[in-house]
Amino acid sequence: MGTRRRAAAAVLCAAALAGGLAGCGGSDGADGSGGGAPSAAPAMSDTQRMNESLKLFKGYRSFRMKGEVRQPIPRMVDLSADRRGNCVGTYADSRIPNDVVITGGRAWVRYGEESRKQLRELAKVAAPHKLAAVDEALAKSRGKYIEYAAEDALKDPGLSLCALDTAFAGIPAKADKAERRGNPRPEGDVRTVQIAHGTGIGEVSVYVAEKGGNEPRGIDFTLGDVPVMLKLDAYDKPVVAKPPKPSETVQAKDLPALDVLAD
Repeated sequence: MGTRRRAAAAVLCAAALAGGLAGCGGSDGADGSGGGAPSAAPAMSDTQRMNESLKLFKGYRSFRMKGEVRQPIPRMVDLSADRRGNCVGTYADSRIPNDVVITGGRAWVRYGEESRKQLRELAKVAAPHKLAAVDEALAKSRGKYIEYAAEDALKDPGLSLCALDTAFAGIPAKADKAERRGNPRPEGDVRTVQIAHGTGIGEVSVYVAEKGGNEPRGIDFTLGDVPVMLKLDAYDKPVVAKPPKPSETVQAKDLPALDVLAD
């Protein structure tokens, strides 16, 4: 019977090869059936995993980022942005969140009450001669979005991340060498590992699932010389950035006193 099985298998294999199919090689199984188990794919190296992650990251049209721009006064961000100049979410100055919408070359920022209180305290200390004008500007803008040119808003260290092609331009497309750092850490229901390339200011890290898959779930890098640490998700999702209604806005040019430290 073993000889007949091998002969039949040879006929089927020849027919499969003639049809352009693969997978007929290998030795017979112990029972003479030819059913040897396929070999497992070799595991990716840390460098390969990082390069696959960077390739994915560079190709995304949009994503959500949540994390920190670590300046002396940290900027906390929770922003969704795309490569067409749309951005929506919040950024926090001194951990106080402010709402932001950027689209069509314009930007709107609605400052929370705590931010407004801090601005007034700054005026009292640094520019007491401006306090009356600052109070008037704060009253005009209460509950409203202040409208800026997008290029002016993007000068803020937190909001600068909305310009994806500029903010992330320094992240390499490929690493010649990468290695794991630290211990795996939980990210929701997934444990991630940090894979890093370079050292010092030039260091870039990606965070990928510990048990496979190269989707970048986080990225650390430096923007100029400022450390940035972000969690990432919502890749290639539409970013809906709708301008506020005119009745909900006030022009930044009409509120010069809010720039307390200007001469």
